[in-house]
Amino acid sequence: MIQRIQSVYLFLAFVMGMLIFFFPIASFVTENAYFDFFICHIKDTSPNPFPEMKTAAHQFPWFYTIPLAILQLIVSLLIVFTLFQYKKRPLQIKINYLTILLNVMLVGGIFYASSLIETQTGVVADYGFGGIFPLLSIVLVFLANSGVKKDEKLVRSADRLR
Repeated sequence: MIQRIQSVYLFLAFVMGMLIFFFPIASFVTENAYFDFFICHIKDTSPNPFPEMKTAAHQFPWFYTIPLAILQLIVSLLIVFTLFQYKKRPLQIKINYLTILLNVMLVGGIFYASSLIETQTGVVADYGFGGIFPLLSIVLVFLANSGVKKDEKLVRSADRLR
């Protein structure tokens, strides 16, 4: 059924996956540039009185963060898919494990990309609110998986009594 507690956990994990697109993961501040690292792009928010001069954010091509955005979209789609697989609990458990693995890879990719930006610019990252969402998503999918396992155990015990 869709009104189970693990469905709520999976829905919240999906919301966390979508919110990461709107909040910066890290900010980098230098004396002449200020830019934010989002999961799908690096946005230059520094006031530039000379548009012909390139700031630090322009040294990263537009496809620099696209693999992270694609991985996050895959994670979000897997969460939605497993949300509607409530009648197939063993499949739901396996997909949740895959989602947790992909989320861990996403977190590693985010910190790897941030460290690359740090080494190329020489500026230490100031991690923002957006970096918390994949970690919360891991916890929520884990909680949903434990709820699915409890349901599967309950169904098996009821089958044993028949």
